[in-house]
Amino acid sequence: MSSPTPDRSAEPPADAPRAAAPDPGTPPLPQITEKQARRINAPVQGMIISMAVLLLLVLPFVWLQPRPDAQPYRPDVDVAQEADYVAEEAPFPPVVPEPGEDWTANYARWDAGAAEGVPYWEIGWATPQGNFIGLVQTSLANPTWLAQQTEAVPVSATAEAGGVQWDVHVREESRDRDALTVYSGEVDGSTVVLKGDAPGAELDHLATAVTAALAEVSDPAPTEQP
Repeated sequence: MSSPTPDRSAEPPADAPRAAAPDPGTPPLPQITEKQARRINAPVQGMIISMAVLLLLVLPFVWLQPRPDAQPYRPDVDVAQEADYVAEEAPFPPVVPEPGEDWTANYARWDAGAAEGVPYWEIGWATPQGNFIGLVQTSLANPTWLAQQTEAVPVSATAEAGGVQWDVHVREESRDRDALTVYSGEVDGSTVVLKGDAPGAELDHLATAVTAALAEVSDPAPTEQP
């Protein structure tokens, strides 16, 4: 009795490509329904709506705020009043220049010289061109103090203003330091230093006002007798 011969017609040919077996390490892609998608997107949509409502509430307040002044606030110090306060303590008459109404005094103060040993009177102005000039006055100057006040910038020229010859110290702007121009001179027994970022014309103007004010103090006009 012969054994049955297996039917090989159902077997694929030896050279036929085999189907790739699924990778057991790859997780199946999740499938979500339309209802689940709407539920996932709902918080994002709610956040966008909340931000839009918040902007609508805030913007009117922003629009109603006053615009900042293009000119920054600059305090106008009463230099004459401050000079009266220190006149009794100072060993020299503190100068009160009058450079003009368009010059704004930022400060006027007395330094008793506890650190340097040289008491001095100082004033700072904002100039009409938006620059700054500081004044320092003393009658007890020494070379060390003067070098500190001029920031050790050497004399590069001289200038005449108000009938006084001023030494001019100029430092050019560099990567780590600002430009600086300093006038230093002897005016009626006082050493006066003017320094800042202002051009020479404004320094000349203030120097002239300083010499006029000190000349008036040292030689006051006689009062008329009745």
